[in-house]
Amino acid sequence: MTYSFRFDPVELPAEAKELRQEVRAFLHQEIESGSFSPHGGKGSFSREFSRRVGAKGWIGMTWPKKYGGHERSHLERYVVTEEMLAARAPTRAHSTADRQSGPVILRYGQEEIRQKILPRIAAGELCFCIGLSEPNSGSDVFAASTRATKTDGGWLVNGRKIWTSGAHHADYMIALLRTSPSTGAYQSTRWPDGSTSGIASRSAWACERRLEIAARSWPASWASPR
Repeated sequence: MTYSFRFDPVELPAEAKELRQEVRAFLHQEIESGSFSPHGGKGSFSREFSRRVGAKGWIGMTWPKKYGGHERSHLERYVVTEEMLAARAPTRAHSTADRQSGPVILRYGQEEIRQKILPRIAAGELCFCIGLSEPNSGSDVFAASTRATKTDGGWLVNGRKIWTSGAHHADYMIALLRTSPSTGAYQSTRWPDGSTSGIASRSAWACERRLEIAARSWPASWASPR
């Protein structure tokens, strides 16, 4: 037995069509100025480009304005994403934060963290990575062994993460860390500057980043027990 899927065409609203033309004009100007090449590979890394995209209001588009967002529609965000991908624009400096990390902070983060981090993501100033997989457990997150131990004023983190795209560029990480060997409870946390003492980023293969975290402490305000 075979099945077929049919998706009815969607007529974009006028504002989305206008936005598409605006994005295309912006990308054409960027290419003409030598900012990037549409033949230079998929989604390269450029903080300068991300800041210009942020200045256009195209990062955090659907987020509340009080956090630096623009309260635009998801269809408008879709248009921007589609055009950026079609042009192979260098979006890696902001794409993880815009797509995953920012919405997680918006949904689960403390108010202090929302006010501090989200506007900077929307401005294209911050790069995020995600720390889930580990060398001895792959993508089996329940086998994760990187630990976060509560200390006075913060958390002490020890362990390794692997397949961490963009780790060597990232300003922050949202990571899965074990806080209790007996109950399986986990701690979601993030860290600042990747060059901080105690964090090492190594390239294991061409497509992989390996992070080693040695006795590194973070303030309690950066952690959110779930």
